[in-house]
Amino acid sequence: MNKKVDYGNFKPLDSVDRYRLIVRSWGPEKSGKNHFGLTGPSPIFGLYFDPGGTEGVAEKFIREGKEVHAVQYRYDKSKQDQSAAKDLRDQFIEDYEVALKYARLIQWDETEVWELFRWAQFGGDSDAPKYYAPLNAQYRFLIQSAYDSGVNLQLIQKVKEKWGENAAGKPRPTGGFEPTGFKEANYIVQANLEHNWTKEEGFTVRVVNSRQNMSLSGETYGGLDWPMLGNLIFPESSDKDWQ
Repeated sequence: MNKKVDYGNFKPLDSVDRYRLIVRSWGPEKSGKNHFGLTGPSPIFGLYFDPGGTEGVAEKFIREGKEVHAVQYRYDKSKQDQSAAKDLRDQFIEDYEVALKYARLIQWDETEVWELFRWAQFGGDSDAPKYYAPLNAQYRFLIQSAYDSGVNLQLIQKVKEKWGENAAGKPRPTGGFEPTGFKEANYIVQANLEHNWTKEEGFTVRVVNSRQNMSLSGETYGGLDWPMLGNLIFPESSDKDWQ
């Protein structure tokens, strides 16, 4: 008779693959970030701050039979105070918890969500890292919740222009861009994606890095959708896993 071993809080892991993606998508406006996420499995739940961010985009997928739900938030820091930011932050968390129960894919306008959480925490901008520990912990927990639930998650970030110095030591634009939002998201997600559009190449996605398949790092793909990315990162998966 085998003696039962008490491993305390440890639980055995199973060998069943959990095919879902937690990604950070960043790029200029109108570079296909929302469109890319909407190619993922439905039901899709979106938590949006960007005015009109999915207008003219989601309709196509709804006509194709996808189930899409959305919450549109508004917060004007020039007119609304910290109390209003706290109320809206709490509403976001409540809505997100609902989405975790029913969605197969969730989209956030992450740059705006991070700004809202900062205003709720500080009542304004703060550059002092020592004050960020509680806020960072709360925010990491939200992203970790997506891992725990098994849902697909797309964090959509805006970009700002990179600045450097010229030969005289004066600030100058470099012509490049960098994402804005929660910086730690870069390390927490499974894949970081840079979106772009040019008249010559159309919509492209560069896989900056991927935890599960680093061989994809630096590769750029035209016409990439969510199932294609899933199959690239998890070659043993099938299209059915992403529908």
